[in-house]
Parts: sequence; C-alpha cells; structure tokens
Amino acid sequence: MPIEIKHVCKNFGALRALDDVSLLIEDGTFVTVLGASGCGKTTLLNMIAGLSAPSLGRVVLDGKPIAGPGPDRVVVFQQPGLYPWLNLRDNVAFGLRMRSPRRIEWTRVDEVIAVMGLSGFEAHRPYELSGGMQQRVALARALVMSPRVLLMDEPFAALDAQTRHNMQRFLLDLWEKIRATVVFITHDIDEAILLGDRVVVMSARPGRIVLEKRVPLARPRDWEMSLDPAFIALKRQAMDILAG
Repeated sequence: MPIEIKHVCKNFGALRALDDVSLLIEDGTFVTVLGASGCGKTTLLNMIAGLSAPSLGRVVLDGKPIAGPGPDRVVVFQQPGLYPWLNLRDNVAFGLRMRSPRRIEWTRVDEVIAVMGLSGFEAHRPYELSGGMQQRVALARALVMSPRVLLMDEPFAALDAQTRHNMQRFLLDLWEKIRATVVFITHDIDEAILLGDRVVVMSARPGRIVLEKRVPLARPRDWEMSLDPAFIALKRQAMDILAG
C-alpha cells in the first residue's frame, strides 16, 4: 500500500504551512519525518490520516486519493489519550467497540495485550500505569485494529529519556514482526535515524522537503550504531540543515 504525496500545498488562511511537498512512502517501510516545530510535520501526517485535505496537490493511498479517515490507517499521538474510566483491556478494545459494538474480537485484544507485554494489567486503570505502559496501551489500541498504515506523531516525546529509549527498542522489535507502513514524526535526529528506513527532513515554514535519505544501517538496530560513521555523517547532515 504505497502512499504518494504529490505536489501538496496546505494553506491556513493567508499562512502557507506546506509548499510543494512530494514524497513516495513504499509499502511496509518505516519513514521518519524530522523538522522544527511549526514546519508542517503534523499537518502532513493529518493529510495521510484523512483528517485534513490539501489546498493543492493530492495524497494517494494504494492508487486512490485519500478522502477521509479509514480503518486501514490509525494515528498514535504524543499523549496516550486513554479513557480514565476504562480499564486497560477496555481501552485497547475501544476502537473495535466503535467499529462493531456487538462483535469485539476479545481473543485478538488479549493477543495484542500479550504482545505489548501488558498481560496481568488488564484490570488496571490508566492512572495505575507508568507513562511508558500508557503509551504501549495507546499503541495496542492502534494495532488491534490491524492497520496497514501506522501514523505516529511524536509518540515518545513526553517520556523520560530511559523510558523513551525502551519504547524505541520495543517499537523496532514490534515493527520487525508486523511490517506495517509507519510514518513517524519526531524532533529528535538520533531517534529519526535509529528508527527509520528513510529520514525526511523538512524546512521551517512553509514546510518543504529539503533532505530525503535512506538510512545506511543494517537491521536489527541498537543504540551502539550511534557510533557508526554512517550514523554520525547522516546526523551531521541533518543537523546542518536544521541549523540553517
């Protein structure tokens, strides 16, 4: 299911947020989008999700223009957005309940909870979980929908450094198993390089793609690769662009 972004511009009144953005996201790849605040990263993600429409250009999924949200795409936001009155199991099942209230696949829910390392916490409310666990619940809620495209808007930004590191490692391991197409928004250059097959760097407003580069590092990945000369070279290139 390739995603094609074709000469997309997005205006908010007189403000141009995105300007002539074109990008091909191949099926089953992990693409990280990097840029400063206000560069249009989230705007671009929202258009892929079908939550917003381009002012000019097209966003195409599997050969068809995206006209709105769909079950083939799910979004994981920076804040978990869990419902405090629901326990963990019901939070994970929330999307399934909205889709078909009388036919929730509880076996599927429990399988995803186990994959996320959350078994034994099914009856816990969100306030009884750590920040990292809450974010895993949010990710489980997305994955239980069996999406073909996973859209992640700085999902680890609010976590402490160690928890963020653990979640990055967890996400990489999970992606190796599910191989969904992932578009991951981040401010963090190291995170973008560690996670992505390709890194896309955007300019300040109006957002344009100023670098698109395949990450020349083998998988599986770990943080020792941050000492690899190829990692360092790509990081320096991205830093120079963002600083300029």
